[in-house]
Amino acid sequence: MKKLTFLFLFSICVVSAQDNQSFDLGKNELKFDVFSLVAFGKVHVSYERFLSDDFSVGVSGNFNQNKTREEDFELGKNRTLEEYQIIPFVRYSLSKSQIRYYFIEVFVSANQGKYRELERLVDENNNGYYEAVQRDYSDFAIGGAIGHKFYIKEKLGIDIFVGMGKNLFSSGESPDYISRVGINVGYRF
Repeated sequence: MKKLTFLFLFSICVVSAQDNQSFDLGKNELKFDVFSLVAFGKVHVSYERFLSDDFSVGVSGNFNQNKTREEDFELGKNRTLEEYQIIPFVRYSLSKSQIRYYFIEVFVSANQGKYRELERLVDENNNGYYEAVQRDYSDFAIGGAIGHKFYIKEKLGIDIFVGMGKNLFSSGESPDYISRVGINVGYRF
């Protein structure tokens, strides 16, 4: 952890030293979220298009690849299991620097997964019993995030962000809230 903190602080210092130079960074960026893979077992990739120095738009997709979460869901430890999210977003830079800046983000999320609920059923002898029933859910969320982005060697981008969204059509099946947390490493061209 100390090495990771040192590397992060060193990277910020390197980027700060380059802050007064002008760069043509390109308009496109492909990113991979290392935090989501390690912490949640989700494959999360993104594409971002820079419309100006202040605005960018993009789309992210994440897919659950965590066997432990799937096993926990099957054993009844979790009520929901998110399978995927597709997240279009718009970002606005709060700083004037192009290689190190803070941003705010507005996003929408189409998310789908499975949920379990306890249902009362009746057998052929008219005896009542309870059983955990598994169903699929689909929902649509809207939310916001804040973050910090910086570049190393003009092309390698790292952005750290945290945010939350609310599912709009949740009636007990989908989670009420979804999180948007990550550390993206990307290449700008």
